[in-house]
Amino acid sequence: MLRVEGLSKTFYKLKAVDSLELTVREGGITALIGPNGAGKTTTFNMITGFLRPDRGRIRFEGKDITHRRPHGVARLGCIRTFQGVEAFTGMSVLDNVLIGASRAYCHRILPALARTPGYRRRERQARAEAMAALELVGLDGAAGLPVGALGFGQLRLMEIARALAASPRILLLDEPGAGLNSREVEDLAALLKRLNGRGLTIFIIDHDMQLIMEISDTVIVMDRGACIAQGTPKEIQTDQAVIAAYLGG
Repeated sequence: MLRVEGLSKTFYKLKAVDSLELTVREGGITALIGPNGAGKTTTFNMITGFLRPDRGRIRFEGKDITHRRPHGVARLGCIRTFQGVEAFTGMSVLDNVLIGASRAYCHRILPALARTPGYRRRERQARAEAMAALELVGLDGAAGLPVGALGFGQLRLMEIARALAASPRILLLDEPGAGLNSREVEDLAALLKRLNGRGLTIFIIDHDMQLIMEISDTVIVMDRGACIAQGTPKEIQTDQAVIAAYLGG
């Protein structure tokens, strides 16, 4: 589904990503792990159009998306969340999620101003899909609340709901477990396995190894901008290159 070929990115002579090769297969949960500074988020940023690679190619479902802008990548169904919680604080939980649904319901200005029957129909459908996404993550009861009323773990779930409302073909999650307590991480694991069971392909970065090893089919390990190992969770746990990277060997 997603293929990265020879991807490289340098910042002020520092190689953040160096000739990276990786594949994410459709229908699974693939994890990207590595020490801090390994290049994981830079890789996500290039895949989703927030950074331009210096070299290499990115293919999504056979299409070359190397130089597409973020909105162009998202329109193909390659949807992401971010390390920091991104919320519109002056809006309700439902309205925040509706922003994700708007990807599939772009409105022209005049029909929106006139509130034509077609516009109202698309709005109803978008609200229904946003509510369905909130129900999937367990936040449907909080739809009308202001975002400020949510706890941090709930904000993480709201971000996932917003991404789901955009009808992703693949969901890229950048450290969704960061800042969560152990119970919230357990709930996150159950949610991701449930979403994957519905056919959603997931590509995840996280530092919580218990979470990664529990949910992933494939684990890709980066160190110093390059892939140093790839395999099943069991294979990765015994890989000497991985152990050295994490323990400083």
